[in-house]
Amino acid sequence: MTRTDAFVTVAGTEVHYTDWGDSDAPLVVCVHGLSRNGRDFDPLARRLVSEGYRVVCPDMPGRGRSEWADDPETEYSWEGLLATLSAFCDTFDREEVRYVGTSMGGLLGMLLANDDDAVSLSHLVCNDIGPVFVHAEEGIERIVDYLTDPPAFDTYTQLESWYRETYATMNEQTDAEWRRFTVTSARRRDDGRVTRDYDERIVAALLSSNADPETAWGYWESLDLPVFVLWGRESDVLTEPTVEEMLARRPETELLELDCGHPPGLNVPEQLDPVVEFLAT
Repeated sequence: MTRTDAFVTVAGTEVHYTDWGDSDAPLVVCVHGLSRNGRDFDPLARRLVSEGYRVVCPDMPGRGRSEWADDPETEYSWEGLLATLSAFCDTFDREEVRYVGTSMGGLLGMLLANDDDAVSLSHLVCNDIGPVFVHAEEGIERIVDYLTDPPAFDTYTQLESWYRETYATMNEQTDAEWRRFTVTSARRRDDGRVTRDYDERIVAALLSSNADPETAWGYWESLDLPVFVLWGRESDVLTEPTVEEMLARRPETELLELDCGHPPGLNVPEQLDPVVEFLAT
């Protein structure tokens, strides 16, 4: 279950990713949320490797150890991220892959599955995300507020305290998990203070490139593969009206309801077991 750190240049951008498992095993691609990185999937990757999969978890451009954009308006847009993700998947030369996406990563999975030029997806897991943000204004405002002005601290332990408060509605984490969550998503600024490891320009670029709701629902209805959705009932990003419409428009969708907020951490058996079972179907 050894994790390997790797880099590949795709669409003109150097992308860092973690690589788990046998190189010839069935491939699972895991893509993180808006300001996070691929290390969020460490618990899921370990579990999937034990089930016989290879798992790759990229840091999307502007996050983690991946390159920051020269042209953020283009490279950090939905179109730019999709192009990078599609090219990243192509480097593994597979006819099809399984896909797990948290928040932004789930939306990118929907787009990838609708792209005729992209690798074929056999399974799609969407972790606490839908195609639109219905009645989610407060949640989006909350996220935008803390992303556009990321805090800086003197120590990692201070940043960890901030993470614990900001992500308090996420399902329960052990002290060790909070520490991993912090050290895998932090960097020191030039002034020596500790902050989150993303380019602040990611937010404006994505907000300026949103699709209209009917187009987004069209992507959802066009999905021609098994789809599994995890929904935290306390989520302020994936709301109950959105979930209801997702099921109405696509009744075959599998849904797992969880007693937590946004996003489920994919780190406990009640979340990991159903995902593993779904990917094995």
